[in-house]
Amino acid sequence: MAKRRRIPRTKIPQLGTRAAREFFESWKEINRFFHWLIHMVGHFDQAGERAHKVLVETARSDAERQELVDNWKTRVPLTEQLKSHRQFLIEVILVRHIENYLNYLSGLLYEVFTQRPETLRSSDRVELETVFRHDSIESLVREVAERKVESLSYSSFADLCEFFVDRFKLAVASDADLATLIEMIEIRNISVHNRCIVSKRFASRMGTPETTIGKRMELGIDHLDKLVPLLARRVSVLDADARKRLKIRGTRFALPEQANRALQPTRAAEPNGQREPAGSGPRG
Repeated sequence: MAKRRRIPRTKIPQLGTRAAREFFESWKEINRFFHWLIHMVGHFDQAGERAHKVLVETARSDAERQELVDNWKTRVPLTEQLKSHRQFLIEVILVRHIENYLNYLSGLLYEVFTQRPETLRSSDRVELETVFRHDSIESLVREVAERKVESLSYSSFADLCEFFVDRFKLAVASDADLATLIEMIEIRNISVHNRCIVSKRFASRMGTPETTIGKRMELGIDHLDKLVPLLARRVSVLDADARKRLKIRGTRFALPEQANRALQPTRAAEPNGQREPAGSGPRG
């Protein structure tokens, strides 16, 4: 009998910036896809088991019945096949969540700069040619803001966090959460750029033993269990702080209650009690 692992439900805010709304829409989409994939595999296995049982019970002879039983023993369940792709699947989901988060930070910066142009300091130079291309100050501000966001997108995550504090007095995350975010972003980096093979840079930054260099970093369900609710929590807090401190306009984006039930990427059927694989902006 498949077991269902229960984890706390992540609370989704009902009000936030446009950047937050887009983040949560994507966050939900990623989690729903993962949730759907896991359950579809489980349902297919259960359907196969039921069909096999019927065929065995209705076999026309003992020989046919025995052949069905023997053939079933050599079958590889879809859940086992999915387990063999665990690393790839978790990498894809983790990378997609990190990209979504970094896009949120860029989107929030754009909203701050366009709604509060005074945060674009006079030291941010603008060429006369750029000024003359625009017929309104609003249009000019949007382009300058886009340029600033683009330049910041090439900064390290640590530099971006420092920018939020220095310019806006906003903490992207607490010290404990920041350590986890940095770890996950570094994992994203080696997944995208090095097929999840531990590099010297990763080992140096994360303090892993030199013996791990050149070996693939094995990812498990715990990585997503730790990351997914953390991202939702940090975006909720940062977004609320930005709206309060900087007077950024918000919008309502309440999610349907039925959607909230499917937002957890790791709430999946787990045959035999074994856990199944779970469920652009600045770079680390």
